[in-house]
Amino acid sequence: MHLLISLLLSALGACEAVYWQKLRCPYDLKHESLQRVWCKQSSTDCCTGLTFSQNAHLVDGGKLKVTQGSDFFTVAVLELRHGEGVYWCGVLSINDTLIKLAGDYFHSSSVTYIWSFTRWFLLPLLPMVTIFTSVYCRTTTKHSCKKPEEPDDDTATSRALTDPYENAASVCELE
Repeated sequence: MHLLISLLLSALGACEAVYWQKLRCPYDLKHESLQRVWCKQSSTDCCTGLTFSQNAHLVDGGKLKVTQGSDFFTVAVLELRHGEGVYWCGVLSINDTLIKLAGDYFHSSSVTYIWSFTRWFLLPLLPMVTIFTSVYCRTTTKHSCKKPEEPDDDTATSRALTDPYENAASVCELE
């Protein structure tokens, strides 16, 4: 059981010392040289945050890690400066207008984030573990009922007929 839980948590990235929530931000090649933006949504069309260059790898004192791809960049978040909520990544156009590339909800606690996914894996496992445990216990602990020996003579038959209230539980034994 411990092995199963360890595998599930490692699949979710929980075996790292810290868990980074990530957002992939694809862009058009014409936006490659523009300033990058990371911000928290404050209304449907606005957000508050920071800008950084396309060469930046660690931003906001190491709370954000930026990885550059050929036509995208990925922002990995260790700690949210403005608390949990919807965050956007984008680029800042020449006239200082934000071009939103992607957005997602980020949790302030990695434990909450991990649990939000892990529970969906563990929930179906609970009935399976219960059934497996039940079947395993039944197969390893065999119950056997010994039949009373067949009477060979008439006295044993008459004794069996005269004692109709014999305790049936005393006949069954646990191996």
